[in-house]
Amino acid sequence: MMHGMYIPDFKNPLLLLLLLPYAAMVFWYYFRRYHLREAAVAISSRRVMRERQSIRVRTYRYLPALRFLTIFLLIVALARPGRGVHYSSVKHLGIDIMIALDLSDSMMGEDFQPRNRLEVARQVVRDFIARRASDRIGLVVFSGDAYLQCPLTVDHAVLADIIDEVDFDTVREDGTAIGDALSLAASRMMDLKGKSKIILLLTDGMNNRGIIDPETAAKACAEMGIRVYAVGIGKDGLVPYPATARFLGGQRFMKNHFDETGLKEIARITGGKFYRAASSGVLWENIRDIDALERTEAEAKVYYEFFDKFQALLVIAVALFFLEILLRSVFYRKVP
Repeated sequence: MMHGMYIPDFKNPLLLLLLLPYAAMVFWYYFRRYHLREAAVAISSRRVMRERQSIRVRTYRYLPALRFLTIFLLIVALARPGRGVHYSSVKHLGIDIMIALDLSDSMMGEDFQPRNRLEVARQVVRDFIARRASDRIGLVVFSGDAYLQCPLTVDHAVLADIIDEVDFDTVREDGTAIGDALSLAASRMMDLKGKSKIILLLTDGMNNRGIIDPETAAKACAEMGIRVYAVGIGKDGLVPYPATARFLGGQRFMKNHFDETGLKEIARITGGKFYRAASSGVLWENIRDIDALERTEAEAKVYYEFFDKFQALLVIAVALFFLEILLRSVFYRKVP
């Protein structure tokens, strides 16, 4: 897998420091010419000079600009401008990860004050993705139904943007279809021949919707060599929820229904693990455990190529140099 990044560059950037004495030389030339020069011949009237001025006389003062431009282009050409290209080659060792993220209304629970469960889960998932630089990762979201939001990809920046955008309106159907989410995630890895395949399931409820029950989905995952790491989010008991149109008095409390036994069984069937996260800190620690369990060394190589672009500058500089000689010898030739 190759990635290229184009970077404007100079092969010998230190030579650009020559522009400092060059700038000082240009400044001194024009300062001396226009501020320190005294007239060599006394003229009784400026009108006489104006009447005598021809095109050559009026344009001769600009001739030194050709020389200064030539020197400028030569300095830049010496610095070797070009295009630097960095290539990174990553040998993918077969870690494919599908994240199944619960977006049911129960994820509005605010037991992770001051944020709700979904906000905390999204942040932890983003941190997890950032630590898996060489792995292919995809995203399935679910509530009463399951949808593929992002197929397996190594473009983690795009995946992170998608995770930032998912909310409770992404899936319209009410409920929690854990079995359907696992089946959909597994179907995206069915034909992969990777060394390791896992599903990271983050949910705060129990399966109450969907066509496929979680145990059947877990057995299908096991047959495909997919391990499921299930993370149960939230506290037991009464959980605060934000006010709605039905609860204008402010915060309301609802009893959390959590099927820990079912999630443990999913993990057992697939050879994965179950984690319980009752706080944001514990949730992050659990994800770090999963990250450590599934971490695999990846072979990465970085290549660098440089394509010179100084030739055009050099040609222009040489052309300007000979143009100045030609103008001085023919058009601006001085008669002794």
